[in-house]
Amino acid sequence: MASIADKVFMGSLILMMIAVVVSGIGFQFVNWKSQVTNELEGETQTSSSRKKSVMDRQDKSLKRIGRSYLFWIALAGMLISIGLSYLSK
Repeated sequence: MASIADKVFMGSLILMMIAVVVSGIGFQFVNWKSQVTNELEGETQTSSSRKKSVMDRQDKSLKRIGRSYLFWIALAGMLISIGLSYLSK
């Protein structure tokens, strides 16, 4: 029973990582370094509006993760595997 719980947990963890990449952050981390260096060059009005747009983009990605069915299925699988591991003791 413990091995089943471990396999369910690992499968749910992999599913959650896939859900976060597909639904949420995508491949934004590829451009992150160039965004940071551009923002550190100078504090102007355009840089503050750029920071606001980056924050808005991050907020939207978090909302997409919360609406993703894969995320909630993975979270339920993790909770089920935790319950199975407590039952096997």
